[in-house]
Amino acid sequence: MAPISDEERENLVAYLDNELDEAATQELEARINLDPDLRKEVETLKQTWGLLDFLPKPQPSPSFTHRTMERLSLEKMGRVVDTGKMPAAASVWPRRLAWAAAVFLTAGLGYTAAQYFFAPPDSLGQDEALVRHLRVLENWRQYEHVDDLDFLRALDAPELFGEDTGSSD
Repeated sequence: MAPISDEERENLVAYLDNELDEAATQELEARINLDPDLRKEVETLKQTWGLLDFLPKPQPSPSFTHRTMERLSLEKMGRVVDTGKMPAAASVWPRRLAWAAAVFLTAGLGYTAAQYFFAPPDSLGQDEALVRHLRVLENWRQYEHVDDLDFLRALDAPELFGEDTGSSD
């Protein structure tokens, strides 16, 4: 007869107490059917459980209930007095105020960051750019039909058309 390990004995006790799940119960029952040592151990445990009914049952003292209830009530009162916590209704408002402050602070920081990073360009800078390119804007309709900027630069060369004297004879 091979000795049964403590783990196997715990499984057998759990089996007899109906504490195992379905799969573990079926697996253990299969092992019990195949192994005579396990079967003998199960029978021994069943007999031991049966003998427990013949042991004298201790009777609690008459003051047991009273003492237990007294300890529970004192313990409960001690928890309320000793915790030093604020009542639930009073402790809610500081938390709510803290959350509201955090939301407003986050919204303010987001607005400030958006103004800084996504600010429109300076309107004075736009006006200067328009004035700088005014000549191009005035002649835009003529420039629209030109395919090549180099062609326009070549037209500006004096040797292409000759010198402009400005007088007509």
